[in-house]
Amino acid sequence: MRFDEGIQEKYRDSVTAAFDTIMRVGDDEHRMYIGEILASEMLIRVAPVSEVKASGITGVISSVKTNYDLATERLSLRDALGLIYIAIAEETIDTGGQRGCEGTLVHEGRHAYDFAQMIESRSNADMNPLDVLDPTLYDLEWNAHKAAGNYMLRVGKQEYLDEGLGLMILCGNEDGTCAVDDDGIRRRLKESYGLEIDANQGPLASKMIGILV
Repeated sequence: MRFDEGIQEKYRDSVTAAFDTIMRVGDDEHRMYIGEILASEMLIRVAPVSEVKASGITGVISSVKTNYDLATERLSLRDALGLIYIAIAEETIDTGGQRGCEGTLVHEGRHAYDFAQMIESRSNADMNPLDVLDPTLYDLEWNAHKAAGNYMLRVGKQEYLDEGLGLMILCGNEDGTCAVDDDGIRRRLKESYGLEIDANQGPLASKMIGILV
């Protein structure tokens, strides 16, 4: 993982601390994809929400370079991650603190990993044509929301659980504990993203990031 130029030290420290916490507190899935990100050259950006347009967003640094590399090289997962960035809004950290930073990196980190898997699989399509991956926006958001819910449960602090309940990612059990709410996530994807598994799954990941080959 690498930082973009010009990021204030307080934001760099917050992102570094968030990654450290996710690796310590997260489950096997979190440690798997965050570990791959940390071992790669994936780019971290921090910018005002007026630029990011969300709490965080994931994409390719350059679609031109990504398409060129796909056409001329055989890319590994970590090579693919090096073509990807995650941008976090300054306000996400200023307002949400470490909870906001961790949550964004868990969610967007899963997107980055899924994009990288898609790029890697396309790079090796000549050898494994049946293993080419191209998830829909629904698939991407489902994976990221599930990862976020599982992380909230792993942390277990009330502020994390309250956020999950408010976002319909978690639900309460009769015994007072919480669980990931699959039905709630489906409602959230429909109401907030307009996505449904049997109706509109949204664009393919390759189209979202401008892959041509």
